[in-house]
Amino acid sequence: MEIGLILPNSGELANAAAIYRIAERAEALGFDALWTADHLVLPIESSTFYPYLPGMKIRPDARHAFIDPMIALAGVAARTSRIRLGVSVYLAALRHPIVAAKLVASLDQLSGGRVLLGVGSGWIPEEYETLGISFDERGRVLDEHLEAMRALWSEDHPRYEGDYYRFENIGFDPKPVASRIPIWVGGNSRPARRRAARLGDGWHVIDVPLPELRQGIDDLSDLCREAGRSASDVVISMRAQIQLTEARIPPEERIAPLMGPLDDVLDRLRDYSAAGVSHMALWPRESDLDAYLERMERIAAEILPAFPV
Repeated sequence: MEIGLILPNSGELANAAAIYRIAERAEALGFDALWTADHLVLPIESSTFYPYLPGMKIRPDARHAFIDPMIALAGVAARTSRIRLGVSVYLAALRHPIVAAKLVASLDQLSGGRVLLGVGSGWIPEEYETLGISFDERGRVLDEHLEAMRALWSEDHPRYEGDYYRFENIGFDPKPVASRIPIWVGGNSRPARRRAARLGDGWHVIDVPLPELRQGIDDLSDLCREAGRSASDVVISMRAQIQLTEARIPPEERIAPLMGPLDDVLDRLRDYSAAGVSHMALWPRESDLDAYLERMERIAAEILPAFPV
């Protein structure tokens, strides 16, 4: 199982000094990928709670800074040479597919083909409404978006005709370095699995407990079969908060699966790997740079050796 690291392009660490230092150190320590996050705008008032921490009523904070993930990764690409660069996840439907495809292909060229693109449908209605996009239609918009980007990246004379996007009579360059940029569809829901089975190269979840993930993987296999694909064509990855503690934490008290003493966390990581997770993007959740670097060092020393690639 590969081990990636969340690169904090939002919040208190969303500044050049922190981003570049974390990125350079992550590559030196042997992490497999760096993952940014994405939001264009955040509402001042909202009735929506963050969906990936069950039981905790957390609303988006409009003052929470977000550096654009593609801009952050372009800066990181110039300071690294090996580590892969991902977005967990890109709210692609908030942009026109030609704009998004140009940004992603340009980053892929500048990085030497290191891009991993996670995409998701989002969870904040006001973000879509502000940009004039129906929140209820975002899934269908995203489906067309992915089809259109694939056409732009692969066809000499790309054309596309859908309900939301249409283009023809255009050239599109540069293309990505390889013939296909991996697209990992984000989301813990069945619609996300269905999208991954039809249009994605992977299914990318957030902090899903292992029993629930196993059920989701079984469902994904069925959906792949319905789509005429092999389940082995769709990799499984997870973005996971990690907190190493001295005392054991009962399952019912954990806000995320990877919380507890090192041995317990290692056992759970091995269980995720055995279940089929091929990439784990770990998130130390620290707002202080020194603390973040310290957590990275510990993960590299005590977790990475258990999962050689």
